[in-house]
Order: sequence, then structure tokens, then C-alpha cells
Amino acid sequence: MDASRHLQRARELLERGRPELAESALSDAIDAAVLAEDLVVLTRVRMALGSLLVDQHREEEAIPFLQAVVRTEIADGSVDAEVKAAAQLLRRIRGIPE
Repeated sequence: MDASRHLQRARELLERGRPELAESALSDAIDAAVLAEDLVVLTRVRMALGSLLVDQHREEEAIPFLQAVVRTEIADGSVDAEVKAAAQLLRRIRGIPE
């Protein structure tokens, strides 16, 4: 299964209230995106996993994923929204006012 399908499955699992299974699907999506060398999908999956972990009050676990998103630069701007959202979550985790 490719990374995008794992990501979609994770979203469906979250909609059904199954965050533990969604987390597993996101982990599989990261592996698939790395294997496919797809930086755009990898960034989106990292953002989704970081956000999920924050929602579960697991901020310390979320930080590395969110930091990886913030460090991502793609010239066409395809992940700019994810980079901004990750930066906002990191500020919130650190207690920095927006």
C-alpha cells in the first residue's frame, strides 16, 4: 500500500474514533513515503502524526515530527500550510503566545 492510501486510512480511522489504529496507519505511511522518496507526502504524514499526538496530550512525542515538518522546504510551496501549522503547534506546546 502506498503512503497516500495509508494516510487516507488513518483519516478514516480517526473519523471512526480509532486513534490508536490511525497512529499505526500513519507510521506505515511514513515508512512508505520514505521508501518512495516522496517528501510532500512524508511531510503531510508527519504533520498528521504530530497533530494526532498533540491531540492525545503526547506533546513530547509530537515535537520531533513537528520539527521535521518545520524544517521542510519545497520550492513550489506544496507543504507551506503544513509548515505553518506545525510551527503554530510547536509554539503552543512551548507556551509561546501567537
